[in-house]
Amino acid sequence: MLEAVKMRLTSKDVSGTMFTFEGTNIPEHLLLYIRSAFPNVEDVVNGDEEYVEWGETDLSKQIKEETTPAESLKLLRTTFGYTQQQLADKVGITKQQVSAMERDREPIGRKMAHRLANALGTSYKNLFW
Repeated sequence: MLEAVKMRLTSKDVSGTMFTFEGTNIPEHLLLYIRSAFPNVEDVVNGDEEYVEWGETDLSKQIKEETTPAESLKLLRTTFGYTQQQLADKVGITKQQVSAMERDREPIGRKMAHRLANALGTSYKNLFW
């Protein structure tokens, strides 16, 4: 079953900008983040609003610029439902190394990015947006 959550930013400074989340499993932490970052957000169930591609929005570009590989790793790991230990076991490293990478204390090199992405079942590019 497809779930769709449409949110209209009602703040005057964003001129009615709108974005839509669609999918079968929208993470609650993502919805909570958007609602906390934009207190004037309202859920829209129906309507004929104009849709904008997420990757083309200023918010998307800002998030990409400000998101570190460490933050991306933690987001991907938690989104896919892995603990640090489970991911470490799949990659063949220690839990402490995963923790250090998520806290940006240990850099994520190209080879490690590929290993992490393979373990998570995604592209290594998702670690670097």
